[in-house]
Amino acid sequence: ETLYAAVLSTCQTHLLTTAIEVEESLFDQKLWMALDRTRYMQAAKTFVMVDRPFWNDTDATGRPVMSMTLTDRHTRGTYFFDNGPDKPAVICLSYSWMTDALKVLPLPTEKRVDLALKALAKIYPDVDIASHIRGAPICVSWEADENFLGAFKGALPGHYRYTHRIYGHFMQEHMPEA
Repeated sequence: ETLYAAVLSTCQTHLLTTAIEVEESLFDQKLWMALDRTRYMQAAKTFVMVDRPFWNDTDATGRPVMSMTLTDRHTRGTYFFDNGPDKPAVICLSYSWMTDALKVLPLPTEKRVDLALKALAKIYPDVDIASHIRGAPICVSWEADENFLGAFKGALPGHYRYTHRIYGHFMQEHMPEA
């Protein structure tokens, strides 16, 4: 009786080329090349805890004073998380990618928060976001995390063959038995 063992790895693909010891013969050279050449985008997020979901307060028009915001400013995306009225909440002041994420990578947390607050003040001049902040800000730059190495895959022109190799490697009918 022959027993076969299967290994399923769902890690970020760059870990296979940088952090996990893998038997080279497991994949053919074309797949190793695809793993090495696939690009993942940089990303940066800046979170702050606030006293309550004040963005639901209404202005003179009856609309909320703030809403989820997508912008061309360096914050790119601003998102809200809450547990109901009058309970502490969280704002992702900035969720940016690629070059915008790299611009803030070397900056300390306080500077990232300051830049985001200034950008949002231009969009919402009547909202004092800073007065609601209650917790220490948290910044995440995925490209600085040793075990992540990128936010999400970018399909660059000419790289579709790499994507096909990576996501189609389970189709093995034309592969050697080993």
